[in-house]
Amino acid sequence: MTEIPPLPTRAKFRMPALIGAIIFAALAASIGWLTVGDSSGCAAETPAVFSRIYHISSATMEPSIQQGDWLWAERRYFCTRDPERGDLVVLALASHPGTVFVKRVIGIPGDRVQLKQAQLYLDGEPVRRDWIESAIHTGESGEASQRARFTETLPNQARYTVEVTDPDAPPENTEEVTVPDAQYFVIGDNRDHSEDSRTPEFGLVPRGSIADRPAAVLWSADKNRIGRGVGGIP
Repeated sequence: MTEIPPLPTRAKFRMPALIGAIIFAALAASIGWLTVGDSSGCAAETPAVFSRIYHISSATMEPSIQQGDWLWAERRYFCTRDPERGDLVVLALASHPGTVFVKRVIGIPGDRVQLKQAQLYLDGEPVRRDWIESAIHTGESGEASQRARFTETLPNQARYTVEVTDPDAPPENTEEVTVPDAQYFVIGDNRDHSEDSRTPEFGLVPRGSIADRPAAVLWSADKNRIGRGVGGIP
């Protein structure tokens, strides 16, 4: 009886590799299709840079949203309703052409907003803050720093987690700002590493600059996060 020689080892990997390539191509095509189309915001003067899917390239919203996450957003969600305190929003500013930002709304028109030693104040009253954990973090330079995480609870009971590194840093100690009509005060959850309404370069956000609402994590390096909502703490 003649034995049939075994196929070369590399042949065993051809079919899985082909299937993987097909899946990858289909996923890439789907993302391309989903991101093509209406990119306008809620106002004519707002840069047309919006989409259904966003890739997070910075750590400004950690721990709620991780750097590298891919998010699914509800398009033009805020074109028909006003943002509330605690809402996550996607916004675009004429002063930052070609860039979209994901931030959290802290102050709505009429609110007085201030931070003192990383403690958030609304209308002169401290916002409830519950300590979660503290840890020592070593950066790329080798310098160690302490990070603390807290849960903030706004007056409307919106809850979310923030991270603070240095309570003495300028972003954690601001002058009181009264939010005018048709503008919003937004902050990143990673308080010491976020460009937001605490800086004059960013400033308060016009109502028309806010369009989409981040809804869920489509993809993340942390596989346990895939499919999770990103609005806050249930």
